[in-house]
Amino acid sequence: MSSGRKAQQELEGQILDACTAGVVLWFLYTNPSFFNPWNLKIWEWFLFAVLIRMAIAFYDYLVIFMVDTVFKNKLLPTRTTGKPVRFVELDTKSYIYLGINALHEWVFVQRLCHFIWYSSEISLDPSDISVMNTIGALSVIFIVMDAIYAPCHHILHLPRLYPLIHKHHHRQHFPTRGYLDAGNEHPLEQVVGLSSVWAGLLAAIYGPTGAHGVTLFIFFNIHAALAMLNHSPFDVEFYLVPGLVRYSVANHEMHHRKFTVNYAQYCMWYDHLVQTFAPYEGPKKVT
Repeated sequence: MSSGRKAQQELEGQILDACTAGVVLWFLYTNPSFFNPWNLKIWEWFLFAVLIRMAIAFYDYLVIFMVDTVFKNKLLPTRTTGKPVRFVELDTKSYIYLGINALHEWVFVQRLCHFIWYSSEISLDPSDISVMNTIGALSVIFIVMDAIYAPCHHILHLPRLYPLIHKHHHRQHFPTRGYLDAGNEHPLEQVVGLSSVWAGLLAAIYGPTGAHGVTLFIFFNIHAALAMLNHSPFDVEFYLVPGLVRYSVANHEMHHRKFTVNYAQYCMWYDHLVQTFAPYEGPKKVT
């Protein structure tokens, strides 16, 4: 890439970031309750934000501990050659993005909990738990979420958009840090991801299955664990939805290595449909 083209992309990225920050600040000024639906005091808002970060860090450690020590999953073949894979340290922009996204996730958690607590469509009564509003609802959430996310992710890889938003996430070709690699993305990209989550949740809540409050808690624990594992070196694979959706960390490693394949996170139906699915390729053998 020429230096002129690179400078133009950097300028376009800075303009996009400035405009995005301006819109967020304007929205915060005109509609502050959106960011604080529970009307928390300032010190309470930031205290809970820190506690949420601590909980996520602990959960990230717990997930890796369970996979490595308890279930004893093997490493992906690319990590067992004896030759270190390409590793990129977190830079200043990465820490800024992680910080912004942490606050965004905290707002998301607040709004979701507020919605669950006050929604007449979501039962919190244990006696209302059924197969449909648990297992059925989980299946709907994961399938609909990726049905929205995968094509949006594909759009972020269009040459005109890729350098401005998604390229930063692909600095790491072989993800290994769990949450730190998963959450190290442009804030606009996180909006796409969380919007896809909302779509999956609403499809289950207002759809034929319904969704119990317990189901939503279970979903977020599974979703967080799988997002962390997708950015880890472990070879984890299992049926997420029995007979329909088979989860594999290897699929997402292929996306980070090849860039233009495997756009879905868990349910690879979109990639099979548009022929962007790529099976896992291990390290090349030297003869």
